[in-house]
Amino acid sequence: MRRLRLKTARKQWWRKPLVQFGRHALPAELVVLAVELRSAESGVWLNSRGLASGVADLIPDKSTASGFRTQRIALPEFVASTLRLIYRASGLRRGCPDLVIWSEKAVRLVEVKCPHWDKPSPEQKRFMRFAAKTGVRTRVVEWEFQNGAS
Repeated sequence: MRRLRLKTARKQWWRKPLVQFGRHALPAELVVLAVELRSAESGVWLNSRGLASGVADLIPDKSTASGFRTQRIALPEFVASTLRLIYRASGLRRGCPDLVIWSEKAVRLVEVKCPHWDKPSPEQKRFMRFAAKTGVRTRVVEWEFQNGAS
């Protein structure tokens, strides 16, 4: 299991701590997405239960209540179909890992956790087991602030 040590941005977005990534303040999930993406891959953070689109970036926007707006992109149909298949096979209504990453031929899933306050839920563990049975690679990436504080 990989663990990233990230610098706090000393900002929050909807009570979620943001981390500093270059000149950007982002949720840890989007930083892990940027680190995980390989050449010829795309990906999103599924920060909701929908399978139509996901968050690709968080953009500062002082006109919004949170101070940010999300940039969402649509999931390709083969990706959404793969996720629906795993949901049907597992009998779950939730549990998909945070990050959905795809290339022309493959889908992989990454769950992002800060071990100081979070761990995979039983639904997430079950979803990842069923994903693996269908040939979809899964993994958990942990992160923490550089000083180890939660």
